[in-house]
Amino acid sequence: MLHLTSPNIAENRALSFLEQNPALSLSLLDDCNHDVQKVTTILEPVLNAAERCEIAPFYIQAITTGRTTFLVTNLTQAESFQITDSAASWLMGRSANCAIALPDSRISRQHAVIGHNFGRDFYITDIGSSNGTWVNRHRLENLARRTLSDGDLIQLGPIHIEFFIASSQLLSPVLTEINSTEVF
Repeated sequence: MLHLTSPNIAENRALSFLEQNPALSLSLLDDCNHDVQKVTTILEPVLNAAERCEIAPFYIQAITTGRTTFLVTNLTQAESFQITDSAASWLMGRSANCAIALPDSRISRQHAVIGHNFGRDFYITDIGSSNGTWVNRHRLENLARRTLSDGDLIQLGPIHIEFFIASSQLLSPVLTEINSTEVF
């Protein structure tokens, strides 16, 4: 006899997210062999990022599955979030052409870049901004790359942002299985 179980609350939230983000959904589902439970494990940090904020009203949440890497932020609308395209780096600044556009005159048109070294870490680089880029209250030199850790405080001009990375404990079993199924 076939036993079907209804999705739990976390799975329902993940499915809703996938429905609202069809381009990203295909990558995530492929990366997880269409296992909704694995996708839910990856998406839970995204869906709970605002609750983690302790010192700033804004956040950037970095997510990587090993093949798909994207950012989620509430910088453009504190009540909801924006999802970037999957990429290896994201431009931040006042220009509408930026992956994360911040319509604030104190932010440079092209202020900083957040990047991902495949399989390793995330970093931030100030690209000649007028009012500076800071990590944990230390100003970055122009074009200097600074590795980011979960919980770091980023400051772009006057805007404070908490940076989060999904827990490696949550993603490690998924990544191990994903990477072990790859054929080269």
